[in-house]
Amino acid sequence: MSKRSEKEARNNNELISQLFPVLAVTALLSYFQYRKLKKQYLANPQAKRIDDLMAHTPILVVATLGILLVLSGVYSLATWTFKGHAGYAPVVALAAYAAWLVTKRLLNAQSACLLGVVVDYQAGTLTFPTFHPALTTVELAQVAKMTREDGNKLHIAGEFGSNTLTFSNKRLRDECIYLLKSGTAAKMHAELE
Repeated sequence: MSKRSEKEARNNNELISQLFPVLAVTALLSYFQYRKLKKQYLANPQAKRIDDLMAHTPILVVATLGILLVLSGVYSLATWTFKGHAGYAPVVALAAYAAWLVTKRLLNAQSACLLGVVVDYQAGTLTFPTFHPALTTVELAQVAKMTREDGNKLHIAGEFGSNTLTFSNKRLRDECIYLLKSGTAAKMHAELE
């Protein structure tokens, strides 16, 4: 093995050893946020949940990469400051606070993906993950129309505007349609797939 290959392998191992603890802490914080959401949205027995992590993989990936990018930026800035630029310490403190706010928002997006779609008949709400804000809640009574599209998408529309719920397969989409039809007077037009 050449010296260059050995150096690249060593750098890759160092990078992995630095990123693994960050990813582990991110996953742990996201899990605790998910537990909080679970207690909030699934507290009563009439709340039904459709857990579809595969459909929300893009949000999870973007949030994770965003967290890594923010934390690596703050780390680089802090390292630069402590290597002779001490006058910029207040800027680093402000950047660390901003990084915490951004990280918190991204953790909320991850935990919302873990929660999935929740139909709560007792509260009369439909809650589903989006990127910003992390969760969107709609009154079931406001859902006026539902439309299927692309095999695994469900469009809902009403006084709140329109939203698209994406699922990883038709079975989960149809389960959501059933739950929504049971709790709303929404009409669904007959269509061929």
